Amino acid sequence: MRWDYGQIFKEIRKSKGLTQQDVCGQVIHRTTLTNIEHGKVIPSFENMVFLLEQIDMSLAEFKYICNEYHPSKRRDIIVESQNPSTFQDTRKMVELTEKCQKYLKTHHDVPIQNIYRHTKIVTELRTKGFKNNHVLKDLYEEIWDYLEPMDTWYISDLKLLGTILFFFPSENLPLLIDRIMKTIEKYKYFRETKAFLSSFLANLSTVYFQHHLFKECETITLQLLVLAEELKIYDILGFSQVHLGILQHNSDLIDKGITLLRLTKEEALVKILEKEINDFSNL
Repeated sequence: MRWDYGQIFKEIRKSKGLTQQDVCGQVIHRTTLTNIEHGKVIPSFENMVFLLEQIDMSLAEFKYICNEYHPSKRRDIIVESQNPSTFQDTRKMVELTEKCQKYLKTHHDVPIQNIYRHTKIVTELRTKGFKNNHVLKDLYEEIWDYLEPMDTWYISDLKLLGTILFFFPSENLPLLIDRIMKTIEKYKYFRETKAFLSSFLANLSTVYFQHHLFKECETITLQLLVLAEELKIYDILGFSQVHLGILQHNSDLIDKGITLLRLTKEEALVKILEKEINDFSNL
């Protein structure tokens, strides 16, 4: 990674045909920008964000360029963890877990540690199951000990919390979910998080369903349906239709959801939902 980011910024600015005055406007002194570009001054976060906005570049793209147009090992892990296909393939999950372990041997990195916890839980569940799994129990306690004392949860915390929702007994869910929903409400206008929130609400719908809290499940799933339609996330849309169809005894809605999921080749999800349909009919 190149750390002469002032020089890199200068190269990008000049390649775009922008003068220092074009970039600075009336907000930053040109002498300040000169010192930044020559590596004599470390810009404040506020100034760096402003400067990048003036050259129409995101912080993520700028960091990518600073790494000579290659993702760093850290960034590679983060991007892989954000790829939905990773979580659909147990082999990929195991490989990502191993990458995290290797990286953490030489780096202290809280986000990567949390990705490791997340992937480890998922792979343990898939390969060894829930029953009598002491590794899962230890991971759950480790994650909850990390999250529970926080005054406020943010998106990264909800991502981690989503991996352990299934461990909470039903009597503890109302207070926990109330706190979660207050956090989600704060992000309703932040579009960048909506895809994650749709996955999180799908998990929440499943947790309510498994605990036979059907009224709460229907409320959450209705929210999820609206969000999935807005974002055109068809696997979650199909999932929502099936869950609502089950809860509302609407076979047409169930069939509609199953058809959509089969069209999008979500056969694994179809099998899970068919089991839920069968379980619900036997209650």
